[in-house]
Amino acid sequence: MNKKAIAAFGGLAAFGILTASAASLGGLTSSSLGADQTVIASCDTDGVAMAYTNTYDATANAYKVSGVNISGVAAGCNGKSFRLTLSDGSVSLGEATGSISGTSQSIAVTPNIDAKSITKEALVITG
Repeated sequence: MNKKAIAAFGGLAAFGILTASAASLGGLTSSSLGADQTVIASCDTDGVAMAYTNTYDATANAYKVSGVNISGVAAGCNGKSFRLTLSDGSVSLGEATGSISGTSQSIAVTPNIDAKSITKEALVITG
């Protein structure tokens, strides 16, 4: 019974030390990282839909993504900047930037990317 009590006390002490260390990281500022949490408000709270435009490259004998069509963008995002990143899950295969113009739009992907290589996409709207 004493061994269990000592082990439990030791675990609580370690948890207390770790918690105190995390709390000492400080708050979030524009020039540092900290332990605080913050909510990032978005101009589009329900997300957007993305669909690829593919073209067949006979030389490569493969389909290539030549564009991404986004739809369902909230009107509040109109005029804001975006960055679209297409990746294979570990490295970026290509990026496109621009401004949101309406609730749907086509984004050109240049150079075209091998369609089977893309496993993830990210669209960040800022401004």
